[in-house]
Parts: sequence; structure tokens; C-alpha cells
Amino acid sequence: MRTLRSSLRSPTLPILSLLLALAACGGETPSPGLAGGGGRDAAGGGEAGGPGDPNDPNDPNGPSLDGGIVATPSDAGDEFDAAEPTCAATVAQVEKAKVDIVFIIDNSGSMGAEMTQVKTNVNAFAQSIGRTGLDYRVIMIVAKASSPAQTGLVLCVPPPLGGPNCTDNLPTFRHVNQSVASTNALSLLLSTYDSTNAALSWRGNLRQDSYKVFVVVTDDQSSVTAQAFDTQLLAKQPAGMFGTAASRRYIFHTIAGWQDGTPVLSATKCSSAVNTGSRYQELSQLTGGIVDSVCKTDYSGVLANIAQGTAQRLACELSVPTQANADPTKVAVQVTPPGAAARTLTRVLDASRCAANPDSWYYDDNTSPTKILLCSDTCTAVNALQGTTIEALVGCATNPPR
Repeated sequence: MRTLRSSLRSPTLPILSLLLALAACGGETPSPGLAGGGGRDAAGGGEAGGPGDPNDPNDPNGPSLDGGIVATPSDAGDEFDAAEPTCAATVAQVEKAKVDIVFIIDNSGSMGAEMTQVKTNVNAFAQSIGRTGLDYRVIMIVAKASSPAQTGLVLCVPPPLGGPNCTDNLPTFRHVNQSVASTNALSLLLSTYDSTNAALSWRGNLRQDSYKVFVVVTDDQSSVTAQAFDTQLLAKQPAGMFGTAASRRYIFHTIAGWQDGTPVLSATKCSSAVNTGSRYQELSQLTGGIVDSVCKTDYSGVLANIAQGTAQRLACELSVPTQANADPTKVAVQVTPPGAAARTLTRVLDASRCAANPDSWYYDDNTSPTKILLCSDTCTAVNALQGTTIEALVGCATNPPR
């Protein structure tokens, strides 16, 4: 899995209306597919696709963002089987994807400016995550200020993420008042998770069915190896909280001594760092997280990159309606861009078929699916069109997946 680096652009994340409904479908002509494909390159901000003026509803190429999906008719994505003339359906709304985000911040003597940058930008980060439609929570592990006026190596998260006077704002935000030294971020994540000290344990703030996202901020190295951390984290109870070695349910993002512009795991550290933090970078490589530089003096772009990378991974993971369990082959997915007709997406067997089939989706498990997953380019394009809705048509015979 590729590691996303700070070369990602940081546009304001648009609103994704994750409305998955069951709609009646009969003998009418199927909706045409989306045209254009393309979208933003997840690793480097590259752009592809056809022209279009996103601000001009009369533009024949329809709404688009930087050459993303162009909302024009196409014969692609015709998923309905014409042999079935009618089908019955009911209407339901899906559960939005859940994400629990854990920041752990080194508050040793060299980290004062970096802590200030996190405080300054963490609300914008949380709001960006929220605008994607993800159901999020944030946990902060770092020494806590007793009031907004307190100075020193402590952090006060202001409203709206934090509560008044540096307090928690449950259930959305929890601050674990734990001092973090130069090299013990990973060991503290492991030990405080299920600590017998209720003030330090953050296990109860996690949801079993959420995706977990870690963000470490440090200018030093970890005393625990990436391999040891991964093994111990996956073994935590309840079973499956962080996934398995074959299917991890966590992402690890790194803000450490990596030198901007160099390869991940380069031996070159940035100017104000003590160490490159290679063990944290290895975890980001393992889980497909972002690596960015702790030496930057403005973290607005740093945290925006992480918000964007998180959304690209999770914002287009949708639950399968229970009504579809009887026959998951009788499900079609369509999107409706603002001011345009619904377009039916193409179902493919798995992620490996996405590149050859623009405007497509797939199940996490074709036999017993629990998630509808939009292909990467499709996800990017849907996010780019504010007000776009996603619907599932359940009960109609559909063509086999490509």
C-alpha cells in the first residue's frame, strides 16, 4: 500500500452527502453512467479527465472539479438486467462510516512551537473530516492545560472540538492528560489504551466498528519498533478492534523528522528535528498513512493533508443495507450530481478492476458483503461535487460484475 506524502494538495474538502437509499425500480430506461472518470491522484495531486466549468450549470460538460468526473450522459455503467421488468423495494438510510482519530503529541522541551501549531489547526482538521460525512471522534493524548491562559508544554484544545476552559467535549472529543516524552509515544499508546487508571484509558472512547486513525507528532524516534507496535496493537481486546494482520482497521499518520522532498525512510532529517522518526514512518508505510515534516512552521497544510488522506480512504466506504442481504447480486449503485440526472455506476469484482472500469464500485466480500466501496477515482470525483447523493437500488436483477 502506498504511503501518502505531503505533496498532496490541500483543497477545502467538499460535503459528501452519504445518502444510501432503497428506491423503487421498474421497467423504465436505466439511468446512464457517469462519464469522464479521472479525478485527483491520491498520492501526488495529479489531475485527469475532461474539461468543464464547475461554476457554470449550462456548461455542456457539466460540473467537475479539476477534471474530475464530468456529469454528462454515457452508455457506461448500465447495470440493470432488462430481462427483469419489475421489482419491489423499500426505502432505508445507511449508516455513515465511523472514524476514531487518536493524536499523540510529544510535549518534551523542544516541541513548544509544534504543540501551538496543532492547537491552532486541529479545529479546522476536525471540521474538514466532518464535512466529508464521516462520523468522527477525536482523542488527544498529551499534557493538558488547566485553563486557556496556562503557558508551557501543555495543550488546550479550544471549542468547538474541545469544551470550554480546556475540558473534554464528549463524545466527540476526549483529552487524555498524559505527558509524552521524546521516545515513548508508541509505548504510551499501548499502555494507556486499557490502563487500569480510568483517567488515562481511552479504550472506552473507541467504537468497535470504527476505523482507527493515529497521528503522531514528534521530533524524535520511538523506543518501540514498528513491528512490535503493530503486533501488540492487533492483539488488543476486544478482538478485531484494530483489525488483523491480513486486514488492518487502522491508519498511522506521521508528523516527524522526515525531510520534505526526500523519499520516505530517507536518512536525512529536517532542520529542527532530533531524529527522522523512521519507526513511525514504517508504520505509515505499513498502513498507507501520510508522512509529513514536523519542522514546518505552519501546520494548516499538514493537517489538511491528513484530513484529505483520511477522507480518501474512508469517506466512500458505505454499509450494505440489510435488505440487500437476501441477494447482494440485486444491488445497483447510482449517484446524482447536483442539478443533474442520476447515473448508475458499474459494479466490478474487486479493487483490481477499478482502473479498467471508470465510475465503478465493489463489495468488500462478494459472497457476504458488509461494505459498498467506491473505487478511488469515483470516490474522489463524488467528493468533488458538493450535494451529490449516493443511492442503492435493491431488488432488481443486475448485470454480473466486471
